[in-house]
Amino acid sequence: MKYLIWTAFLALASTASAQDNGENMRTFLFIGTSNSTAWEMQIENPGDRAASVKDGIEALGGELLSYYWGLGNGKNYITVSLPDDPTFIVAFYVSRLGDGLLNDYQMIELMSSADMAEALSRVPEIKAQDDLK
Repeated sequence: MKYLIWTAFLALASTASAQDNGENMRTFLFIGTSNSTAWEMQIENPGDRAASVKDGIEALGGELLSYYWGLGNGKNYITVSLPDDPTFIVAFYVSRLGDGLLNDYQMIELMSSADMAEALSRVPEIKAQDDLK
């Protein structure tokens, strides 16, 4: 059960697409490396982990975008949309750190290709400021 709660929190913390309710959302990728205890729990209770965390993430105001496992590395890759609330996002991330089921855990905020194009178009603006110094 603890693993399911953690997985729900992990998935919630990973995506920034807008929901129908108009809230600003942020997108995150969570990468987790399960330890032997977590693997034992999963082997004893196999199932679609995405299905088991989707409702929990939605109950927290987020959206599960994807849930994948890496072939050959045993890591899980979960993308979620979360409400644009930095303290909630950090609480979501930290909630997974103390459960003792992960060897490694990363949270990466993602941005769209369109947003990246806009960022790149602003590089000359930044360089112009540097040239004034």
